[in-house]
Order: sequence, then C-alpha cells, then structure tokens
Amino acid sequence: MLSIQDLTVSVSNRQILQNLHLTAKSGEITGIIGKSGSGKSTLFKVILSIPEMISNMKISGNVLWNGQNLSKMKSKPVQPVFQDPFSFFSPYIQLGQSLLEPKYTSNGFFISKSDLLIEQERIERLLDRFQLPKSILEKQINQVSGGQLQRLAILRAILANPALILLDEPVTALDALVQVEIVRLIKELNAEQGIGFILVSHDLGLVKHLSDIVYVLNEGHIVESGKALEVFSNPKQEFTKQLIESRDLSRL
Repeated sequence: MLSIQDLTVSVSNRQILQNLHLTAKSGEITGIIGKSGSGKSTLFKVILSIPEMISNMKISGNVLWNGQNLSKMKSKPVQPVFQDPFSFFSPYIQLGQSLLEPKYTSNGFFISKSDLLIEQERIERLLDRFQLPKSILEKQINQVSGGQLQRLAILRAILANPALILLDEPVTALDALVQVEIVRLIKELNAEQGIGFILVSHDLGLVKHLSDIVYVLNEGHIVESGKALEVFSNPKQEFTKQLIESRDLSRL
C-alpha cells in the first residue's frame, strides 16, 4: 500500500502541496482530480521520486510503501505511464529492445541467454493480450500510432512487475475509439491481475468510470476524498460541486 503522510512540497519558495495525506492500495484504482495548477503533476513526480524530476523541490513528509521509504527502495513497486508515450521510448532503438529494459535493470544489466528467451516469450504473450502484432517489436516509435505506443507503455510498466502503476492523463491525446480500448485494458489488468492504479486526469468522466476511490485537490490541499461514486454523486465541498458541474457527468 502507498501511504503519503503530511506531504508538503515547495518550489522556489512557492508552496505547491501542503499537508497531504493519501493512500492507494494494490488492487484498487485511485483517482486524483483538480483544476490545472492544483498540484496533481507535482504529486505524481514526488511519488515517482526520480531525482531529475524533484531536484528543484523542497519536500517534507513521508511517501511510504508498506511502511518503507519509497524513494530508498531498490526495487520500485511503482511504475509510471506518462501522458506522452513518445517521450517514454528511445527513438534510436527498436521497441523490442525498449521492452527488455525493465528486465536488464532488475538484473543489473546482465541477462543469461535462457532468461532472455523467457522474457522475450513473456513479451510476445503480452503483445497478444494487448492486441498488438509481434512485428511491432522490430519497429521504432515513429513507425507506430499513438494508441499502439500507449499500450506498449502500459505493457512495459507491467514488465517491471509493479504493484501500482501511475497514469498521467493516459488517454488525453488519443482518439475516442483508442481511448475505449485503453480504458478497457486498464480495467481488465486491475480486475484480473490485481494491479493497482493511480489515475491523474482532468477527464472527470474517465475518473468517475474507472476509479474506486477519488481525491480532490485544490491549491495544493486535498479538500475531499472518498468512494468515487459517492464523491461524484454527492460531493460535500463547494469546490468539488463546481468542478463536477463544469462538465455534464449525468449520463456517465
């Protein structure tokens, strides 16, 4: 379980997040919503704890996984899927090589021939599960569609065997039919494999449809949280009501 305790984050003496408390469990989909500038992207970066992403931040509080400091864990239980999948893969190597990177990283960049064959077979099985052709392994990012690349980004995150996947606007840049495919894939992975997801999105309909639990961020504070259907159908805070009313969710 991811547990965020009393998290406060400042950038250039400007407070972005203040006294946040949040939990996200494996097997559940946790949504985070709020207006632009509410702190969603900052929270996403802090959870990941990638040094290059947080180097300009002053951070206090705790980000824990099952009681351990997440940033100090050698094997990360949390993996990201970014909004722009084209920034997730190297343009210089074939996609098949990119998909092997999680295995190389976990093995200290050494893989025996037998382990390599096992991982390649695993990738090919997952390609079928993700409705992707095996020929895609020999292509580079400029030779595939955005929808295919986003599915590959989720696939690569799964290859790292995470307990939790962070999704940053996972369908925003995709057309409607591809969005439906990605949403179905996320729900199936959650139900069948018990993978937890944190979904950060401006798309309130998507969050309402996918999430079990939702947190509402406003100006760096969590102003409301609870079961997603309850928050969306009966919001307690005026800010949440206004946020929901800004889009007609009555038919979702």
